[in-house]
Amino acid sequence: MKKVERSPLGRIHSGRPPDVVPPSASQSSLWKSQEGARGGGPRSSPALGLILGIDPGLAGTGFALFAEPNLVLACSTVVTIPGRDGARLLTITNHLRALIAEHPPAEASIEELFMGRNATSAVGVAQARGAILNVLEECGVPVFEYKPSQVKVILTGYGNADKTQIGRMLAAQVKMPEGRLDDHARDAVAIALCHARSRRFTRTARS
Repeated sequence: MKKVERSPLGRIHSGRPPDVVPPSASQSSLWKSQEGARGGGPRSSPALGLILGIDPGLAGTGFALFAEPNLVLACSTVVTIPGRDGARLLTITNHLRALIAEHPPAEASIEELFMGRNATSAVGVAQARGAILNVLEECGVPVFEYKPSQVKVILTGYGNADKTQIGRMLAAQVKMPEGRLDDHARDAVAIALCHARSRRFTRTARS
């Protein structure tokens, strides 16, 4: 298994579904967690239709692996320490490359850039998005982008839903990893679920 390089620039928080059964000795190679992370999950292939949800940010990027119909296999947040932007982006992309190697997704979904009042934050998000999109293109993973309002409407039916409402709907609709998740990981799950719903609707409409 390709490991995430341990770096002083950031840390990784992750989780796994509460119904995961600990592996036997013969299965342990299928359950190796990335270095510096807690949790993990079984290896999967693109044939399973895994969706990789990504909430990009320079300070923190959330990742979530979603398997239909309602299972979050794993989610994590890469938190970078302030410093050189290039080094921080490398921490994020190293984690992404390892994640793709361990759990090859069929598709990825990512939030579109939202230009809010905080221009500095928007620049950081744009940098992270660019680095992430480059890795996904290199790895041949199809990417689907959604506006924040689209994610909220698809999950809650309300385009101005707050994080509490979104969290409540996620808890009711999908099997979430155990433990407390931060906003980045939760948003990554929401984006993955948004794409799963959209993909399901598109298949139904075509049939």
